[in-house]
Amino acid sequence: MMEILKSLSLLLIVPHFKVFIKDQVINIKPYVKEVTILMPMPLFSCIALKLPYLERYFRFLRLKVESFNDLRNYRYLCPKYFTLPIDVLRKRNCYLATKSCINVISKNNIDFNLMHAHFLENGFIGTYLKNLYEKPLVVTAHGGDVYDLPFRDRWHNSLARFVLAEADQVITVCKFNAEKLLSLGISSNKLYIIPNGYDEGLFKPVSTVKARERLGLPQNKKILLSVGNLTDAKGHIYLINAMPLVLRKRKDVLLIIVGSGPLKELLQSMVKKYGIEDYVMLVEGRRHEEIPLWMNASDIFVLPSLQEGFPTVIPEAMACGKPIVATRVGGVPEAIVSSDLGILVEPKNGEALASGILEALEKDWDTDTILKHAKKYSWSELVKQILLVYQKALQSI
Repeated sequence: MMEILKSLSLLLIVPHFKVFIKDQVINIKPYVKEVTILMPMPLFSCIALKLPYLERYFRFLRLKVESFNDLRNYRYLCPKYFTLPIDVLRKRNCYLATKSCINVISKNNIDFNLMHAHFLENGFIGTYLKNLYEKPLVVTAHGGDVYDLPFRDRWHNSLARFVLAEADQVITVCKFNAEKLLSLGISSNKLYIIPNGYDEGLFKPVSTVKARERLGLPQNKKILLSVGNLTDAKGHIYLINAMPLVLRKRKDVLLIIVGSGPLKELLQSMVKKYGIEDYVMLVEGRRHEEIPLWMNASDIFVLPSLQEGFPTVIPEAMACGKPIVATRVGGVPEAIVSSDLGILVEPKNGEALASGILEALEKDWDTDTILKHAKKYSWSELVKQILLVYQKALQSI
């Protein structure tokens, strides 16, 4: 396998360079000859940028812009295309992005012998490049592009089916997603389940006392930690709803939510309404490199999401030796496979969350068991599986 990959020039097509993509690339790079990254970039008019209802598109653009610092160590190009951020133009945008990618590849004489597209919409770009350049295509379907968009409307459904049929190999992050993809007609013999992993050098156990000292957190509290964007899908509303119920049973609890997003003011108002300001901290989003310190300062990690693919924060928290209280959604039950690792509760249910949190606080957890389970999600292990998929794709041509 290694002989084949040593000469591999890999072309990645990505919507952004968030940590679950970045860490994968970092671990793949030593095994291949060259990595080139394409990140299509829509250009919006000045008028469009002033329209307040388009704020969600700007959040997506900020993800792209924030990716630039991490991309500096790679050969990367941002094919640009002009459009307006309106859902009815989404189909047109796929074609414009594809055309822009073709132009950039031609202009820069980019040579490659394998493509890996992340998310199905970028897989659409990959299918055209595959047929134009006669190169194999691997597509990773992550989350909302699997369990949400294809079942939202006819166009997204058709796009998903087309990409899944054209791709040489398809990776997804959990069995839950795989079942959705099978319902869209993909052949099971080209579908692989490879979860998101964590950086072993970053996420590892550190003294809880020292972590709290560095962050200025109290030593005499049981700290609950939740990390994620403050959006509806992450379910923090239900976590705040759970806190008064937790506090009825015990007062030694501090909930820390680390994240940024549109629901911040609402969550702050809920905390004030419940009168639990002394028991809840809302901390602005932190760089990924800082998250292990917060995880090590906590006693329990809480994931109250309403929907997920395979959330990276779960193996990251486990790699710090922390038990999980999480909602039973998406691929989450595939990570928390036993009661020795965490507690699963029903989503959209503050009472269930409170019950799970109280149970977790009372339980005597075996850190070694949690750490042992986490190792299967280290990138050093998972990258071997991805490289095998690359090998199969190369052998398919």
